[in-house]
Amino acid sequence: MIKRKGVLRLVLVCSLCIVYGVLMSFVNDESSIGKGKNAELQKKLYWSGQHKLSLWYNLMSHKGAGFFEVRDQFSAYFSKNPYIKTSEVKQYKKYMAAYYPNIDAAGNFIVPIENGEVNRKKPKAGNDWRQLFLKWNSKQDNAGVGVLRSIRIKPDEPETVLAGAATAGIWKTRNSGEDWMLVSGAVPEVEWVNEIIYSRKDPKVVYAATNIGVVKSVNAGDDWSYTSLKKTFPDKFGSLLWIDVPSISSDIIYATAEEKGVYTLYQSEDGGNSWVENYQTDNKIWDMKVKPDDPAVVYILEESEKTKWINFKRSETKGKSFNLVSKGFPVDHGSKAHRARLATTPANNNVVYIAIGFNGGGKNDMISFFKSSDAGKSFEKTCCGDREEPLENAMGLTDFLYDTCHLAQLTWNFAFTVSETDENVLACAANKLKVSTDGGKTWHFDLSGEVIKGREYDKYPTNNVHTGVHGDHHGLSIVGDHIWNGNDGGAYYSSDGGKTLVKDKTDGLGIQELWGFGQSFKNDIMAVGLNHNRICFRDDDVYGGWIGVNGADAMAANVNPIDDQYMYTHPWGHQRVKRSLEGVNGHQFQDLGIELGYITLDNLEFHPHKYYTIYGSDYGDRNKTYLLKKTVDNAKSWQTINSFTAEKKNAVSVKASFANADYVYAVVEPNKVIKSIDEGETWEEMSPPRSLVKDYALWRLAVSDQNPEHIWVTVKGNQDQVKVIGSIDGGVNWFDYSEGLPPYAIYSMIYQRGSDDIMYVGTRLGVYYRKKGMKQWELFGKGMQAANTSFMFINYAKGKLRVGTSRGLWENDLLELTAPKANITTDKTEVSKDDPFVRFADYSVVDQDAEYQWEFPGGTPSSSTEERPVVSYENASGGKYDVILTVKDKRGRSTQTLKGFISCKID
Repeated sequence: MIKRKGVLRLVLVCSLCIVYGVLMSFVNDESSIGKGKNAELQKKLYWSGQHKLSLWYNLMSHKGAGFFEVRDQFSAYFSKNPYIKTSEVKQYKKYMAAYYPNIDAAGNFIVPIENGEVNRKKPKAGNDWRQLFLKWNSKQDNAGVGVLRSIRIKPDEPETVLAGAATAGIWKTRNSGEDWMLVSGAVPEVEWVNEIIYSRKDPKVVYAATNIGVVKSVNAGDDWSYTSLKKTFPDKFGSLLWIDVPSISSDIIYATAEEKGVYTLYQSEDGGNSWVENYQTDNKIWDMKVKPDDPAVVYILEESEKTKWINFKRSETKGKSFNLVSKGFPVDHGSKAHRARLATTPANNNVVYIAIGFNGGGKNDMISFFKSSDAGKSFEKTCCGDREEPLENAMGLTDFLYDTCHLAQLTWNFAFTVSETDENVLACAANKLKVSTDGGKTWHFDLSGEVIKGREYDKYPTNNVHTGVHGDHHGLSIVGDHIWNGNDGGAYYSSDGGKTLVKDKTDGLGIQELWGFGQSFKNDIMAVGLNHNRICFRDDDVYGGWIGVNGADAMAANVNPIDDQYMYTHPWGHQRVKRSLEGVNGHQFQDLGIELGYITLDNLEFHPHKYYTIYGSDYGDRNKTYLLKKTVDNAKSWQTINSFTAEKKNAVSVKASFANADYVYAVVEPNKVIKSIDEGETWEEMSPPRSLVKDYALWRLAVSDQNPEHIWVTVKGNQDQVKVIGSIDGGVNWFDYSEGLPPYAIYSMIYQRGSDDIMYVGTRLGVYYRKKGMKQWELFGKGMQAANTSFMFINYAKGKLRVGTSRGLWENDLLELTAPKANITTDKTEVSKDDPFVRFADYSVVDQDAEYQWEFPGGTPSSSTEERPVVSYENASGGKYDVILTVKDKRGRSTQTLKGFISCKID
């Protein structure tokens, strides 16, 4: 690793040399921002420019910089500047999500270990994994589910569509989106699907460009297999993956891939059995197409070596060499372009379209469309504005940019296509979707003339429960009157060639990327934070499905396990939500009191016996607070119980013991373990030796419910040295507990209460289990695809293990159901004359049809058979009182006595 000072000096020089050509030409400094309707946009653009000049932003792309270095610079920057959320900040979020689980103790990225056979291991236990809640958004308005990067209509059967997700593989519908099914199960490593292409010669043959390489189907997408252009999981290609097949062959394929900043054009002439490298460049390839009737002619859009323009290049040698095309399309132009896309069609083999744009914001957004009728040898500008200008901010009634159709985040979201059946029908979308029927000369929200304004587009009823088309578009496909669009919210469809806006057809797609997940103990009340979408709640009795609550790029989502009316979330800010029990509206919001951090994938920890007592890390909104906190009054107030500000480190996992709630443990990054035996009042370090954990970082934590000093901690990274460590004496001595685990990063870990030390860990490819007496970990369950398995919960009443992932929610039966284990919890343990009532609740390992017997010496009533009794101590004398709970189900009975649990201050 380059030394810190060297990195900062290098980046500072680079930053000072950056020419940010559009750093708000109409806003030179923040003080010049006006107060009109564009003031907020101007402010965002100004700070976008400042962010681009910052050290944290430039360090993200510097190979010598470590994760902690980037994060420290990010925190330092925003301690001095206002926090304005821009596309640069979103890039930081993605950086955090990608790197954080796979770093060593110094913050260096761990290069993945290659092991191609581990994922073929057969499970020793567990049933098939079942994906939950595929019907996500048909009952209530949540305005988006997850990201589709690509979408393609079957040329000879337009009711059949394939959709490629950003994190969730390939999905198929045979009935225009009424039903969807995951079809990439045989290629479980496939997550990111950037482009899908049917063979026009034989539509049963389909190819897809994915994170793992090119995959192929020979039965129209029902099943898939790997071609020889393949990475060994968990290694992967970059995100700009393009693929195309000429109309005259099903076996000739062109594909581009990126590795470590190098872009390569590959070709196969035998259906993917073998590939050759025809072209390489250090410049980004933003798109690639092949001439439909001539596989020797290839087109690419490549960033200029000389300027910040994107050049069109043409090859007649199967991509072995390319020529710049300058006739009608500017070459190495001085204007900056952020993104460009290509479109070709078998409706006219000689037609090539280019859409090219620049994200300047408002009046500085610029876009142009070019058309070639001679197979890319020359072009003419069809739209918009001055035909001699390479890019224009043209906002006339039929121009693409008219009325809020802006180009924000263009490097992320830019879709463009031409119809397979009509060379003049085009669709293009950045934040909003428009269509053209005259080769791109004029553009419209719809062709009926009813939707002209952006506000009409945003209010359009796209299904029975919500309005508007979700923004940030990635994939488009047109065959005849069928137009399909994939965006950050899911799949949208027009059956009438754009006469009406596209309709939401997302329901049934399991593509939710969870950055937060929590559930109640028994009732399956749930909350999720969805990347690119909202905080969503689920209570079937009240809401009838998932409801969108607030936020975007939502993160932490916690549910109080007992009083599940309370949620603790991170949509934009950090909130305690008292959700409505009357309907989809009426939720009560208040500031949470701590900040849950950026994509921490953490959950708050709830006290085993006091459900309003909560432990949590106060990361700060920009991960700069470094405090461990505790509340005893349901987040009305918090106290700091430990501080790591000197080290600038966070407590990344906190667990309290069900065996003895006085014991609380925390993992403090990168590799420290601390322990308290007085509920967080005092702490001591119990870190494992470096000889055991090597130079890796620690992350997840679990505690036995039999012995409060029996603990386990996971080790980060795609590596095969050490995966899980354990201690049976509270951290005095440690041992390796990794045998049997694959070299994939571990994202989550949970202990099954009441069991013989049954543990589950969620890896990047599958869940593994282990119990006392087993010599090694074993694969658990069948059918889990590659995913970030970030969250694990157990519903003991139903006997289910739940896993929240980057592919949505999954469920399996527990390894085994155990005898009951009683556990008492309550809203408070101190009562007074003014507040004598205590609300008790069962927090036991027990079936949902269990029987309860409570005893409350000094209380009224003095006993109860209810699951959640309310007891008054107003007639009790001062002092302390025991509480006893006996639970019974078909597997046995269990009793817990908490001595002196209730303190009465009645006198």
